[in-house]
Amino acid sequence: MLTPSRSLENLSVVNHYRVWVTGLVAVLCLLAPSLFAQNAALPQITRIEQDVANITIDGFIDEAVWADLPVIDGMQVIDPDTLEDAPYETHIRFFYTERGIYLSAMNFQPKETLMARMTSRDTRLERDGFVVAIDASGEGLYGFLMRINLGNSLTDGTILPERNLNIQWDGPWLARTQPLENGWSAEYYIPWSMMALPQVDDVRKLGFYFERQVGHLQGETWSNPPLPRTINQYLSAFEKYELSDIEPRRQLTYYPFVSGVRDGITGEAEYKVGTELYWRPTSNSLVSATLNPDFGSVQADDVVVNLTAFEVFFPERRVFFLEGQDVFTTSPRSNGGGPGGPISLLNTRRIGSAAIYDIPDDVSVVATDRSRPSELLGAAKLTGQNGNWRYGTLVASEDESQISGTRDDGTPVTISAVGRDFAVGRLLYEDTSSGGRRAIGWMGTNLSHPELDATTQAVDMHYFSADNKFLVDTQFMHSDVNGDTGSGFLGDVTYRPRRGLQHGLRATYIDDSLDINELGFLTRNDQMNLDYNMFNVESDVPGLRQRTTSVFVTNQWNTDGEPVRLGAFLNRGYNLLNNDTVDFSFRYFPQRIDDRLGRGTGDFKVKGRYGLNLGYETNPAEPLALRIGLNLGQDELGPATTQMTGGVTWRPTDRFSTDLRLDYTDREALLVHQGDGAYTSFESHQWAPRLEMNYFISAWQQLRFTMQWTALKAYEDRFWQVDAQNTTFLQPVTKPNTDSDDFVISRLTFQARYRWELAPLSDLFVVYTRGSNLPSTSFNTFQDLLERSWSDKIVDSFAVLLRYRFGS
Repeated sequence: MLTPSRSLENLSVVNHYRVWVTGLVAVLCLLAPSLFAQNAALPQITRIEQDVANITIDGFIDEAVWADLPVIDGMQVIDPDTLEDAPYETHIRFFYTERGIYLSAMNFQPKETLMARMTSRDTRLERDGFVVAIDASGEGLYGFLMRINLGNSLTDGTILPERNLNIQWDGPWLARTQPLENGWSAEYYIPWSMMALPQVDDVRKLGFYFERQVGHLQGETWSNPPLPRTINQYLSAFEKYELSDIEPRRQLTYYPFVSGVRDGITGEAEYKVGTELYWRPTSNSLVSATLNPDFGSVQADDVVVNLTAFEVFFPERRVFFLEGQDVFTTSPRSNGGGPGGPISLLNTRRIGSAAIYDIPDDVSVVATDRSRPSELLGAAKLTGQNGNWRYGTLVASEDESQISGTRDDGTPVTISAVGRDFAVGRLLYEDTSSGGRRAIGWMGTNLSHPELDATTQAVDMHYFSADNKFLVDTQFMHSDVNGDTGSGFLGDVTYRPRRGLQHGLRATYIDDSLDINELGFLTRNDQMNLDYNMFNVESDVPGLRQRTTSVFVTNQWNTDGEPVRLGAFLNRGYNLLNNDTVDFSFRYFPQRIDDRLGRGTGDFKVKGRYGLNLGYETNPAEPLALRIGLNLGQDELGPATTQMTGGVTWRPTDRFSTDLRLDYTDREALLVHQGDGAYTSFESHQWAPRLEMNYFISAWQQLRFTMQWTALKAYEDRFWQVDAQNTTFLQPVTKPNTDSDDFVISRLTFQARYRWELAPLSDLFVVYTRGSNLPSTSFNTFQDLLERSWSDKIVDSFAVLLRYRFGS
């Protein structure tokens, strides 16, 4: 074991908002009385006056205040899940002032083993890093995670029970690291203003969790308390501490911004000035608002070719909507966790999305103009807590939108669209007094527009057993869209009989009228499912760091009693001693019914199919990391589908990285609906490269280049017709006309971005974005398609955004 030297050990260290009475009554009727338990004495956190502390957050633990604080270590290995004592010492000290928490970590290890890797915020990568997570509720109800890596790259997120992590959130905490002769050190400052704290008379309780990753040990991870992912407990098991004489004062934070965007296609320029405001009138509530917001993205969405009948989900990236958003999470499925994306009543990407235009039949408009995001007049949000209750409300209003069009006779016209108004309400009751967790909540949403009035309501219930073995999450949903009503139910049960083994059941019933997509996200209604999953993690297999096995059984039907997605999956992964990974999976899909691809023109049977996945990845912590994958499967009609994936990541220095991924897909029978129950199967070839390059001038200045291109060429092969009278297999037919159905898709997005983090959550962005979408008749070689995709641009913009945080 490497121990500290004496010198180190002795270092001087709202519009249209509604009250949904029905939902509130349902919550109140289901509330159970609270039980109260006495807590054993908890360790105390040292309080030091701010002017006495005199801390400079620079990574050096050299201030006098650190010397007399108690040291915390006790790290155990959690990945792989051995729970052995950590081979190196970690000395953690922390205290608090009236402004926030200060923490230092001395991470002992040989100097020659230090591994720093600079990355964008929230990038997961094996390297030397330290995590502090805080249960701000003191009851395992909500928390915050903050990680700094050697080299000062950051990761942060919010936590909901038990391990529901949202890394889209960014907080105004400050941390720095320094390499040393005996390892490396880190310092944190975590302001009270960034977290909601329950109101208490005197003594408050916080939970703490510490984690350390060591890059040269193949990314081995240690923690205190030891909470591997193979157990149910996480947030509720943080080590509890008491602190007193702290009641954060009212805090006001504001983020003024100025931005300018020049459109290289039209030659037009747009400038904006606005602000976001965050006010904590009490320690347990937050009022936020945005005025004249600029929600122009400084990060492009992934390029996706979607030929299915299902919508693709894209995550939220706008800071205002991410702050305080966790209270609006009603189910683990709200953040994904299954085929088809999340099931969520609130998808804030709907706010400010493309306007609702009524375009006459004799008018044509540019597709990119019609899909352009709407401008927001403003938005406001209130979130908070009172005892066992948590609450939240969100309102937003869009401005009127306009686009230009052309009549068939050549006359130019302007088409206007009225903006939408949005309102969301949330109420949640949580009780942990008798061990485990019980919770019940209500949520309602409303979208108001002259042509659309959509309201949804849901009641959600949650249970975590005191013995930490059972997790139960349920949700009842109801929607009313212009008078058409629908309902649905979600029920998830997780059982973990021992560490490393987990069983899960997921039940779903959604009728064919439920519609939450005006403000939420649901890939399909008309479903009733009962799915099973099993995970087993083994960390005691000779010759391996870890072996994982998972089994999935998918059993999904529509409400007419027809199977629409059936499947059985067996997955096995091997994490080798050198941190290379080998994995494979087998899958079998029994015969089913496709009731969506035809968009209401008739259902048809799909034959049973088999598939196999193989993958290999070298240790991602090495300067050169490789990954390859092979996916063998069958299309809906039976012929083969082959997908090959290759990737290489090169990090010659801590400041520079390049990542190249290349996907190739070959399909013998790509099935595309042509209308009126007619289908064409295509022989198709698709290339999808993605390149990302990063250079860090410093940890706070980054140059980033990304390019994504997807190109698909499809050649008509056979023709099919659905039997409108009987649900059977598609019937082969002769070519219905002389026109060719061959088509091409070629889409490219390129972005060059400079980011300078001036201070926590204060940034200067300079961004160039370029994009293209070639006509479907562009039959060229793939090389020519790439060259044309670069030159025939339909997006060409240059943007500058300056945003600075002021206040507490």
